Amino acid sequence: MKSILWIQLVILSIFISCELPGPQQDEQTQKEEQQMAQPEMIKIEGGTVDPFGTAKTVTVTPFYLDKHLVTYQQYNQFIEDGGYKNKKYWSEEGRKFLEKYEFWVPSTYHEAYLNRKALPVTGVSWYEAEAYANWRGARLPTAAEWTLACQGDTKQRYPWGDEFDFEAIDYRARLAPYAVGTREKNVSPAGVFDLVGNVWQWCADAYEGKDFRLEVEPTGTKPGPLKILRGGAWMSLRRHFESDYLYYDKPFHRLATYGFRCAKDVE
Repeated sequence: MKSILWIQLVILSIFISCELPGPQQDEQTQKEEQQMAQPEMIKIEGGTVDPFGTAKTVTVTPFYLDKHLVTYQQYNQFIEDGGYKNKKYWSEEGRKFLEKYEFWVPSTYHEAYLNRKALPVTGVSWYEAEAYANWRGARLPTAAEWTLACQGDTKQRYPWGDEFDFEAIDYRARLAPYAVGTREKNVSPAGVFDLVGNVWQWCADAYEGKDFRLEVEPTGTKPGPLKILRGGAWMSLRRHFESDYLYYDKPFHRLATYGFRCAKDVE
């Protein structure tokens, strides 16, 4: 599975020029940017979910979740506000990550994406996603919360239902991510867009090996060397889009298929 994701990164670097906007895109681009300038959150009512299809249920309390994936425009506000330099947004491990690699922008931070600010930000590590969430006064969602937002009380396989829909995510019709919220069918019962099929999404939880499925941590607070991702990306396998699919990676990896969205507690 790892080799598949690295192949995606190589292909994306080859075809990224396809995303450069032309004059005919200007009006649509402006509309997208206006809609995505400020994050909108949706309240997800609590419920019981089986996050990974193992008959092990988790009770989730109500929470807020970003309606859309975090975009380049939104993430750039974090950069311009000194987010990479302000240590208060970074965990101890996150600060070690910055000191070691000296990253100050996402790995995909270049003209082809910056000209389309409504694209989901990608090329960010788990540490960067966590720091952005802290800057916003939010947090990363747990895997159980992500599942509840995807399924609602329907327990359905995909955000839109139980049957795979090629049109919902333009499956295999694109060679890069698409602007958030532009695929009307790719929406969950709660009204959350692009939970699958656009970019993988970092979750708060640590993956703890083969026994993790039997010991789901509903608060997502356990530390660990691997972090969970959900949702699949623009060139993933169909199985990756199912609401109980579990993937994980090292928190410092910054693939061009990795993005995120934020969550927040209901006070």
